[in-house]
Order: sequence, then C-alpha cells, then structure tokens
Amino acid sequence: MQALGEDPFYKAPTFRLNGLDDFQPAVDDEERIYHLSIGDGMTLSFLTRPVPSDGNAVRVGLHSAKSASSPDDYFFQPVNILRNSKAAYVAFADPTLTLNPRNRLSWFVGTPQVNPDDWMEAIIRKIVSVTGAEYVVTEGSSAGGFVALRLATRFAKAIAVPRIPQTDLFRYSLTRPLIETLNSAWAGYSYSEIMAEFPHRFRVADLYTDPAWNRGNLVYYVHNAGDTEHTLNHLSPFLDELGAGADSIKALHNRVLISRPYAGDGHVGIPSHYWPGDDALALSILKAFNQPEALQNESAFTEPLNLPENKIDSAARARTLSWHTIPYF
Repeated sequence: MQALGEDPFYKAPTFRLNGLDDFQPAVDDEERIYHLSIGDGMTLSFLTRPVPSDGNAVRVGLHSAKSASSPDDYFFQPVNILRNSKAAYVAFADPTLTLNPRNRLSWFVGTPQVNPDDWMEAIIRKIVSVTGAEYVVTEGSSAGGFVALRLATRFAKAIAVPRIPQTDLFRYSLTRPLIETLNSAWAGYSYSEIMAEFPHRFRVADLYTDPAWNRGNLVYYVHNAGDTEHTLNHLSPFLDELGAGADSIKALHNRVLISRPYAGDGHVGIPSHYWPGDDALALSILKAFNQPEALQNESAFTEPLNLPENKIDSAARARTLSWHTIPYF
C-alpha cells in the first residue's frame, strides 16, 4: 500500500492499494481515500470511515453524474450527509468513468469482463465485518440511485434508498451519456447482446422479481413527483414489472415502498434536508423485516444463471410468483 498524501478536495489521507488484500480497515481508522485497480484500465476509488456504527448499519453512497466543478479523476457523493450520519460509511466513485475523461456518467456498469459490483461488495463486506454492523443501506440519486438498487441485492440485510433513479438504462431519455458509456466500455456490443448476457447490469427489475436473485432485501424508493420523464420511463414501468399500479405506494408485499415527498420541476434532486429522515425511516423498516432463515448468515453473493432461456416476462413473473416463503411486516 502506497501513501499518496492528503487529497486537496476531500481533505482526507489517500492511499493506493496493490490489491484487495491490502485493504485492511480498522475501527480506529480516520476517514481515508483508497484507489484500487480492478482491471480493464479501471480504478475503483472509495472514501470510507469504518467506525463502530450508529444504527448498526454501514451506509454506502453512490454518486450520480459528474458536474463541471467535480474533480476530474474521482468523485464521491453524498459526502456531507455520510459524514454527518454518525455511521460507518463508504462512498464509491464510478470506475467506468476512468476509461474516458469526457464521459461524466456511466452508472458503474464497468466492462463486459469486469463488474464493479463484485469489488464494491467485497469492500463493503470487509467494512461490515470490522465494524460488527448487521445492516447495509445503499443510497444515491439518479444514476447513484440506480446503482443503489442494483448493489443492495448483494446483501440479505440491506435496503436501497434510491432517489429519482433510473431503473432501466435503455429507457434513459438523455441518450448521449449512455452512448458515451457504451462507446467507452462496451464497444462492439449491441443492445440485444447486452440484454442476453448482462441484463442485470443495465436494468434492476429482474433483481427483485426473480427468486434466483432476490435476497429478501428491501427498497425505499424516494421520488420527485414533478419529474415526469422519470415517472413515465422508470418508476411506472418498474412498478408494473413488480405487479403494482403506477400510483402505488408499495409492491412485493411491502418489500418495495414508494415515497413521493417532493414535487420539483423536472429531473431535479430531492433536497438534502429530506435525506436524513428518509434514511432513518428506511433503516427502521429494514430492522423490522424478517429475512428468510436461509439468508440469515449469508456471507457472499453468488451470481445466478440468468440468461434468456431461463427467464420469462418480468411483469408476468412478478404477478404470479408466490412470496409466502419470504416473511414480511
């Protein structure tokens, strides 16, 4: 492990890891930034403070698009909310963005050969272990919310708190960022090839409706009711695939809860003063939920075979599956 000095933007000591085994967090560590090469030219950067956690949870922050004022090489969000949470936390920067500095948005999709979720899961589990935390809360807005939905399915005792997220990247209306991502990291892959081999990287409904995927975990989906585009293209289709109506406030026997606390004009973020209350409520919901006994002591995620010949229509599956084996509150 190589010390790189203090980061000028985040004011935290920074280290370059030689490999995942180099990351050995301790409960007395101050906040630190780490950089880790994960293959295919990508660097996964993360900021963490593994303190004994208030609320018995590790909070995981995923950023959305970079802005003109964001640091060029890595960006963490929501740093101030995590720092003020009195919880153990880790914030990740999107490693796919390190492939092309012109690309400001990529949803942590990695490359066909390298899935950033595998690496983020391993890091989170190390933090969970050293802090003794029992729960994982993943959160983010827009693109970060999409990743929060996806990453939470790696853990049995987890709740995703996405804010105005995308739920299917190929329904994203701003096509330039998606095209830039595909050109940077998925050159040569068509839509049909991606959907045949990597559907879970680009859409999230199957992660919650397929018994081979679901971990008994939860979603507290926070939506801007004034965001028409994301209502029509992301929230409503997601609810439909979960077997619920577009105006529903819950789906999958209360495993997915929808909050619409704010009505802003267009795709604007949920104001930050809403975040702490949403996070506290989400954690209380997670603690009240009884996971299936088989998942109580799960220690690692194993990706199930989820190829087209093993799939049926998501919406039909969600409406017909029996969830009696998954206790709910």
